[in-house]
Amino acid sequence: MKPNHHATTPRVDDIDPTFEPWEPSRPIPIFLLAVLIALALGGVGMYLSDLAPWADAGASDPVASIPAAPVTQAAPASPDSSTVQNAPVLVHAGRGSVWSCASCHGDQGQGAGSTPRLAGLDETYLAKQLRDFAAETRLNESMHYVARELTDQDIAEVAAYYASLPVPRLVLPQSDADLDRGRMLFEKGDWKRNVPACVSCHGDQGQGVGTSFPPLAAQRPEYLFNQLAAWKGGHRHNSPQSLMDDIASRLSYRDLYAVSNYAASLPGPGADAAH
Repeated sequence: MKPNHHATTPRVDDIDPTFEPWEPSRPIPIFLLAVLIALALGGVGMYLSDLAPWADAGASDPVASIPAAPVTQAAPASPDSSTVQNAPVLVHAGRGSVWSCASCHGDQGQGAGSTPRLAGLDETYLAKQLRDFAAETRLNESMHYVARELTDQDIAEVAAYYASLPVPRLVLPQSDADLDRGRMLFEKGDWKRNVPACVSCHGDQGQGVGTSFPPLAAQRPEYLFNQLAAWKGGHRHNSPQSLMDDIASRLSYRDLYAVSNYAASLPGPGADAAH
């Protein structure tokens, strides 16, 4: 007699409906998710901080320990109305994709912060700088973008216009620069380091000499410091006979900061500066 299998085999109706043959998925705990997100954000923060070399004012960075240059304000100048009326279109309106000169250098060429004063600079000097920017023998991405679009006539007109403007009065707040050291470097130099006085090339009052040595007086201190630092760091190379490259390389960043602020404190030619 054959065994009755139907008596021992469970029917479908007898299977436990709660039985699950596969391991059910379990949600990741919220705490673990929070830890993973925090680690990811921390890694991004560390990466971004590495992209900002001046964020950590460590002793190994010679520039980071230099105090920020003081904010300066320029008292309004009073250019002749006919001069303003005859300004080239590029100065106040720009052309095509090229923005106006005034959008960065001010409506009277007074500059701001690290953007230099153009008013009262030598016409030939200004034209040379524009050509150097265009040719990238002087490096500045924004100025290269503008200057490469200028014709020879544009350069001549813009340079002549800014040279004709009066030097604005520059009002400097209290500075933490060592102005005594700055004055010594400006007037006498530092012959222990083979550094000549600024006055030997730029004039006894920093008024500028000829077409190669621009005025330092009443120029933006932030701009002066940035350019000296660029020469020292090997990022600017268009001074006559590489004079400024050599001089700046022999001075510390604190000296560069001191002489920049002292030179800026001098009244420019024709300017009634208040300090």
